[in-house]
Amino acid sequence: MDFGGSFTDRLFDRAGFQQGARALDVGCGTGDVTLRLARKLGAEGRAIGMDLNGSALDVARQRAADEGLHNVTFVERDLQHLGQEEQPFDIITCRRVLMYLPDQVAAAKSIHAALRPGGLFVVQEHDATIMQSNQTLPLYEKARSWIWDTVRAEGANIGTGFDLYGILAAAGFSDIDISAEAIVVTPTQAGHTAAIVDAMAERIVAAGVATRAEMEVETLEERLIEERRAFSATTVGEMMFGAIARA
Repeated sequence: MDFGGSFTDRLFDRAGFQQGARALDVGCGTGDVTLRLARKLGAEGRAIGMDLNGSALDVARQRAADEGLHNVTFVERDLQHLGQEEQPFDIITCRRVLMYLPDQVAAAKSIHAALRPGGLFVVQEHDATIMQSNQTLPLYEKARSWIWDTVRAEGANIGTGFDLYGILAAAGFSDIDISAEAIVVTPTQAGHTAAIVDAMAERIVAAGVATRAEMEVETLEERLIEERRAFSATTVGEMMFGAIARA
């Protein structure tokens, strides 16, 4: 599931990528962002997806083939290999990657060094330090804690969104433009919480945060909707932060 994909699209539109540019997507996973890049850059452009998960890269390659995209490749490597590129990139992107890195400034410096002067770094991060509701919702709060306690247990900085400007400035980027959106769910809207818990269920159990019996994933969405409707509650979930900066 491509959570936050519409925000990514708007972020890319604001960045104003040039057709024919050479771009790198760091931590590409199964290729959601890389394929967006390939479409944006056109046939003369080049999008490269980089990740350490070979199985995810196999999925990404198949998706590109199914879509008939010939301007995209996927490579199995990490940030330490950025300096080995033959030429600098015009654009580097990453989504929900910095939050998992132990030295975020060092990682951003590696990205800065791999960009041509004036090249664009477009980064998207979630931030779970502020989540609100106009009512107390025990089930919703428990479900969100399953997600974010797991992410924290995996070593992530769940406050990376608010830290983003400082990270990029310390890494030497300029013209840093930060934007953010909140994920809002009303009593009549379906949210993403249950779907995320379902997608993360193995990770949640592995982190010791909750058992499958505790989560009851099969009925979670229905129970969350019932809770919001019972209290006529609107929730503001994690924030999505986007940054566009120049090397």
